[in-house]
Amino acid sequence: MPRKIEKQVALNHALTVFWDHGYRGTSMDMLTERLGVEKPSIYASFGSKHKLYLNALGHYREWLMGSVRHIVSAAPSARAGVEQAVRMMMLRRSAKSRKGCFATNATLEVADHDPLVRQEVRKTFAELVDVFSHALKLAQSAGHVRTDCAPEILAQLLVNAIGGARIMEKTKASNSATEAVVALIIGILDPPALGR
Repeated sequence: MPRKIEKQVALNHALTVFWDHGYRGTSMDMLTERLGVEKPSIYASFGSKHKLYLNALGHYREWLMGSVRHIVSAAPSARAGVEQAVRMMMLRRSAKSRKGCFATNATLEVADHDPLVRQEVRKTFAELVDVFSHALKLAQSAGHVRTDCAPEILAQLLVNAIGGARIMEKTKASNSATEAVVALIIGILDPPALGR
């Protein structure tokens, strides 16, 4: 009889394996070793490697959106919250940090020919745009962000920049170059200077 799996713990472990090795580079043997169970337990809980991958993507989305919402809501202003979230997502924190964004990695590796994965990563990016749009709208009302662009367009720009930075990170792009890009992207949000 397959051993019962604690799903949240299993998804945490599966996520790290898929993140480090990609979908194709991850074998069932690697998953069983990391999860500490036999294959029948994984199949009984998730159905297949593909379904486990989809569950890991959903788990990543929940973790990411929880982190971003917390950063934005805990900041002293909506503008500051957006800046902090963008910095957190664009700048690699340490050499031990996982490379790339898991959703971006999935987009590059799998989404082009897998509609279920494509749907899952679209949902992640759409939620991120929504969170940024809401915060940017508040920041516009407070006069902290330019108002000549819709908050949804500015939010999409930020999400595109984050995705690009996480891809470049996998090529060992320099931190100083990325920091300069982050400063430029954040500067785009500035309202026009008074007196011009």
